[in-house]
Amino acid sequence: MNFDRINIDLKNSIENVPYSLEIDENLFLNSPEIIQQERKEFTKAHPFKKPDHIAVQDIFIPSSEDGYGIRLHVYQPEDFNHDKVLLYFHGGGYVFGLPEQVDNHMFEIADILKATIISVDYRLAPQYRFPIPVLDGFDALQWIIRHGVSELGINSDHITVFGASAGGHLAAAVTQMAADHHIKNIKHQFLLYPVIHNRLNTPSMEEFTDIPLWNKNYAKTAWLHFLGEENKDKSIQYSDLTSYHNFSGLPQTTIVACELDPLRDEDIEYAQLLYKAGVKTELWVIPGALHVFDLFDSPMKDEYNKFLMSRLFQ
Repeated sequence: MNFDRINIDLKNSIENVPYSLEIDENLFLNSPEIIQQERKEFTKAHPFKKPDHIAVQDIFIPSSEDGYGIRLHVYQPEDFNHDKVLLYFHGGGYVFGLPEQVDNHMFEIADILKATIISVDYRLAPQYRFPIPVLDGFDALQWIIRHGVSELGINSDHITVFGASAGGHLAAAVTQMAADHHIKNIKHQFLLYPVIHNRLNTPSMEEFTDIPLWNKNYAKTAWLHFLGEENKDKSIQYSDLTSYHNFSGLPQTTIVACELDPLRDEDIEYAQLLYKAGVKTELWVIPGALHVFDLFDSPMKDEYNKFLMSRLFQ
């Protein structure tokens, strides 16, 4: 690929990061638990400073599947608006990551928008394969609906679901599942460069095999861990988001995709399915952007943050 296509400010920001951002492909494939532990230790060793006026707490809820205690990492500013409720899913290829890795971003959203954020520490693959991570998210949604008023003082009738990358996939899958259960509490889904399906055959997926930060090989390994060898090529509802029967029943949607991301074309495909179904949908494909561009300081990130703050609660 021609790396000159990357936005110059973003490229400079990435090059100035003092540590490697690449994933060891051999470890990712054969020893993902090592990467899980490394990411966990890194996040704990580099905490973000919490603003004094934002309360952070962990609430543990039982899984409806097996009773496992699902951790909800909750952010709530002192002057929160009870109508602004955000259910968030972090990224990490289904295999690694935890809510605290984006604490700074959640602090910013809570502060500026006066929102209560419930970030789901869903279980990770390959130890917990599909559908467990989706079911953890759906349990979180149901907890908010049933207990949000009494436990957090929030209006659980107006929920925005937000997720990034694999977390974007989980957010959208939970939204589909909610529609199938006739749950109308989700009013908006905001999907940041979401994973949509496991076909790995779009033009962007075929083109970006050597792109920094996320590429086709990473995506292939992530799906293997998430679905298992026996299912990695199957189209399964809530795993393949295009394998759905009632797009018209989904809420208003915002999708942000990146021009130089292997996930670009499946994001566009999902937006087209929503358009066709009559769902109010906004799609922004950011020129010169890479997957996880928003983790690096640049004018592009600033522009995206303004967009995000203006769209989350419409």
